[in-house]
Amino acid sequence: MKEKRLEEITKFLGSNGSAEVSQLSALLKVTEKTIRQDLVALEEKGILERVHGGAKIKNNINDIYPFPKRRRDQNLQSKRSIAKAALSFIEDGDILILDSGSTTLELAKILDKKVSVITNDPIISYTLISRDNVLLFCTGGELRREGGLAYTGTSVIKALDKHHATKCFLAATAFDIKHGAMVFSSQEGEIKRAYIEASDKVFLMIDHSKFNQSALYTYASTSDIQDIITDTQISRKDIEELQARHINVHIAEQI
Repeated sequence: MKEKRLEEITKFLGSNGSAEVSQLSALLKVTEKTIRQDLVALEEKGILERVHGGAKIKNNINDIYPFPKRRRDQNLQSKRSIAKAALSFIEDGDILILDSGSTTLELAKILDKKVSVITNDPIISYTLISRDNVLLFCTGGELRREGGLAYTGTSVIKALDKHHATKCFLAATAFDIKHGAMVFSSQEGEIKRAYIEASDKVFLMIDHSKFNQSALYTYASTSDIQDIITDTQISRKDIEELQARHINVHIAEQI
């Protein structure tokens, strides 16, 4: 219940910029005391700033929160570079998990190996549907439309019980050294967690804008990730901190 409230508060603030405690209390049908506690929790995560009588969204969150207005072509050049770099790690015969996301979609567009692919992203599925070299498995599930199309729900996780992947290519909304890879939806995070557990090797595909950001739920700590593929704008400090945690950092060449 609390997780759902935090998601709803974040969504409301993202759409409206700010909100009063009384407004959120009426919207979510809980006491103002409960709302204040929720706002404290979200402030500690770096999602919002509390102000007198309410809260306002932090400006940087608007850049990473998956609102419908955000476009898949944001930082497109970096995403294409990252996808090209990711392709170099794929070999014929691999069983791949392609997470739902705009960067993994760019990888699907250029995937030219004889592989099997498991995904919960209907756009990735559509992209690969005519590829004779790809054996395609779509998890199915409840279709989420908000913030990008993806199949969600327990049926996705159950589908993974029957599959094993050699390599998994993951997306994230935010990443930092302390908390790891994060998203705003607990349901989405559970699916990504299941992807990790079903895979031998995990690659995180994130452009520089995702670093040192915060979201609600951590689905992978730095110990869960062996490799990060990112763009040339990552800072030297971030590279050194990742390498100190034994994570391979692959810098994609600009295209």
